[in-house]
Amino acid sequence: MSEPGSLRSGLDLPPSTISRWRTITAAITVAASLAACGYRLAGQSVALPEGVEAVGIPTFINQTNRPDLEQRITEQVTAQFSKRGRVRIMADEEGADAVLLGTILTYITNPVVISEQGRASRYEIRITASVVLREARTDRLLWQDDHHLFRGQYDVPATTDASVDQEIVAIDEVARDFARSVVTSILEGF
Repeated sequence: MSEPGSLRSGLDLPPSTISRWRTITAAITVAASLAACGYRLAGQSVALPEGVEAVGIPTFINQTNRPDLEQRITEQVTAQFSKRGRVRIMADEEGADAVLLGTILTYITNPVVISEQGRASRYEIRITASVVLREARTDRLLWQDDHHLFRGQYDVPATTDASVDQEIVAIDEVARDFARSVVTSILEGF
């Protein structure tokens, strides 16, 4: 016979066990719901503060010795905002509701794989930047990351002539991933 606290299957379980199972089931349900929301929204948010319809993205400042790095990163950030932000993108602050300012602080390449001949066959690129989104009229801080770090690796062919080309390709890939990361952080921060 079934008594209060037992399961319908006829198993007699103490009320503390039933309570524990209910707690576990509720925790799993909440975790699954949160995970589902996070999964569905990740990379899809387009929210910026109310009134921000145009974002000015001037060319990032390059404090490194690597030429053209600021151009490549600015182009990629602009492309990502255009694709995901659903706002007008402007090349400077004039007429913008918000301004995204970036300063590239470091550009470092390090060998990560050495061939049998003692030559580097794979390098890692690390780029660190300070990125700030401010409201244009009031200069109010909307988003900030003073130490945005991104890494990427690339292979170097055996011939030395192609290594420069491979580095440029790697910089473009790192810039694209860097931009995706920055724009995602900004859009999902609101």
